[in-house]
Amino acid sequence: MNHTDIAMQALRYRMATVSDSFSGSRFDPRLVAEVAVECGDPVIDSAIRRIGTAWVRAGLDPEAIVEPWSGPRVDQIFVDDVTLVDALDDIIKTVHRVQFSRPRGGTITATPRHRPGVLNYR
Repeated sequence: MNHTDIAMQALRYRMATVSDSFSGSRFDPRLVAEVAVECGDPVIDSAIRRIGTAWVRAGLDPEAIVEPWSGPRVDQIFVDDVTLVDALDDIIKTVHRVQFSRPRGGTITATPRHRPGVLNYR
């Protein structure tokens, strides 16, 4: 599974639950998901793993986790395990922390990480 795609769908789902006026033009879940996965933070890895485990245990198609999440079966996962909302929020909080802890002028590279938890700056 592509962790970036899972994180992106998680972010889209979470943003839709907190705002009726959610608009993709105000928030780029793909970019945030890329930063989330690229930073290699164990909190994000754990959040994605918890969401994926709940998804499979609920009997949902594992391949569908990278497609837009909707419907009562998906909603039920978050009703059954309220800590999954925390997992979604962990992704957002960690990305926020990573974005604001970068050295000025540094950007995260598109190269694969070589050391988990260590950001690669250009």
